Amino acid sequence: MIRFFSLIPRRPDIERQRFHDHLRHPHGTMGRQIPGMLTYVQAHQFDTDRLGPGQDEFDAVSMPSFDSAKDADALVDEPLFVENIRPDEPLFQDLTRVVFFITEEEVITSRPAIGASDAVDRQWDVLERPTSIQLLQFVRLDGNHDWAGADDAELGRRIGALRHAVNRPSTEVYSDSAAPFLGARQLWWPTLTAFQDGVDADRAAFDELIAQAGHAITMLTVSERFLR
Repeated sequence: MIRFFSLIPRRPDIERQRFHDHLRHPHGTMGRQIPGMLTYVQAHQFDTDRLGPGQDEFDAVSMPSFDSAKDADALVDEPLFVENIRPDEPLFQDLTRVVFFITEEEVITSRPAIGASDAVDRQWDVLERPTSIQLLQFVRLDGNHDWAGADDAELGRRIGALRHAVNRPSTEVYSDSAAPFLGARQLWWPTLTAFQDGVDADRAAFDELIAQAGHAITMLTVSERFLR
């Protein structure tokens, strides 16, 4: 699956709540009408004491998915995007700092293994929930090139993440140009309490997982699903 990340900073003169609400509606309501998307999720950043400075560099991340890199790359030229989305962006976004990143997504843990956790955790499905808690990490170009280690899945399991994916730059999109990041990491929990309990139960695993990226943008978000 192809995942399109759009890292969005708010305009400095727009208060945080107004930014997030505008992104949800009208922006998200218009955005979900664009043809070709398989899914459309908005991740809204919020501060947590489990992360350090820099977690609020971006205020939100838009995350549609597509069947192909060609479809993802064509998003910004789609007529509905040009006519409706593009004119709306400068009303609340700092367009000088928006970053696009088109990736190939690998789900390394889709849900907990049988017997590895409470049975109810296996019933949770990110595609069936309107909201979830999502940790996003974008590895900068001067970060660790071995950022996705063989122990990724195990470290995620130890901190209670129910779903875990890694994203690498699309080789098709970035064949002639540099990608903005080395890659991205995504982890999901059903609630904020589940995230906090999972991290607190094994802080060493959390710190190790985060540190593997080296120089990176790491943020905690509420992910809201606009299109399955």
